[in-house]
Amino acid sequence: MIWMISFFISLPIGVNVSEHHEEGLANSAPDKTNLKTKVIISFLISFIPASLIYWVIEKKIFDNIFNNYIL
Repeated sequence: MIWMISFFISLPIGVNVSEHHEEGLANSAPDKTNLKTKVIISFLISFIPASLIYWVIEKKIFDNIFNNYIL
């Protein structure tokens, strides 16, 4: 989920629309999408919070708090 959100946020960043439109393509089609770079950046951005969430779950940090105070 984190990766998808960061990827979709990064999609419109740095997109340049051509002034000379080719026939058969949409007028809003970008010249270069830089998808490979955006996938890598989205992975790097999402790796940190995903790793933190995994670490918290594995260490069972919130289990004691949840069991002692909420239940």
